[in-house]
Order: sequence, then structure tokens, then C-alpha cells
Amino acid sequence: MRILLMTIGILMINHATSQDLKEHQWENRVVLIVSQNEDSMEFQHQIAEFNRLPKELMTRKMLIYEVLPGRYRIMNNQIKGKENEWITSTTLFDKFANKEEDFKVVLIGLDGGIKLEKTEVLTTTELFGTIDAMPMRRAEMKNKNR
Repeated sequence: MRILLMTIGILMINHATSQDLKEHQWENRVVLIVSQNEDSMEFQHQIAEFNRLPKELMTRKMLIYEVLPGRYRIMNNQIKGKENEWITSTTLFDKFANKEEDFKVVLIGLDGGIKLEKTEVLTTTELFGTIDAMPMRRAEMKNKNR
């Protein structure tokens, strides 16, 4: 009985975390900053890189997730009513971490597909260049100029 309850609990947590990313589909592009260690130089440098350009992130409908082994949070939360609090879960880390690397950045497009993965710091120039070349982003820019 205990094993059954634990299994159900794990499945509910996995489903809830999957839903977190799915709730952004067609609304936001998502970048996951995944690290084995919160104090790693790459992790801290990546956060600083994205913190420099909040308007550009918002213009491109970006949400930045910080993902660590036992928790995650949305760094630049644009969702009203939610704080940037840590959520206890291993699901995002387990799904996206590279066991061979201490650090990874993953770009997920509006359609929910992985568009870019890097195991080194992703510059905003490369990130914005990748996004701005996407057909949906080009349509957004074209419609904005009308």
C-alpha cells in the first residue's frame, strides 16, 4: 500500500511539473538554465547575462527557469500573481540535465519543441539571433511594425 501511494505521489508531481512547461506553450518561449550546482560560475554568469536585458526578454515572450537538482523557479516571472519562489521538484532537472556536464541551457520554442541546447553560457546575442530567425518571431515583428 505504501509503495502504491508513493508511486501515485511521484506520478502526480511529474505530471504537475510537465504541466508547468505545457502551460507556456503558444504563450511563452522558455529558457532553462540547468546546473548541478547553484554556485557554479556558468550558472551565475548565465543568470547575470539574462538579467541585463529584461525588456528584450519580455519583447520576445521569454520565461527563464533556473533549474537545480531538487528545485526550480522562474527567474523573470511575467505571470501575474506568482512570486519567484523555489518549487521543490526534481522533474525538470531529471528531464533536462546532462549527467556528463555540470551546466546546460535549453531554449524551448512557442510550440514546445527544443530549439537550442548548449553546455556553455549562451549569450543574449546568440539567443536573440536564434529566436529572431524563427518564423513565428518574424511574424510577430512584422505584425508589430504594422
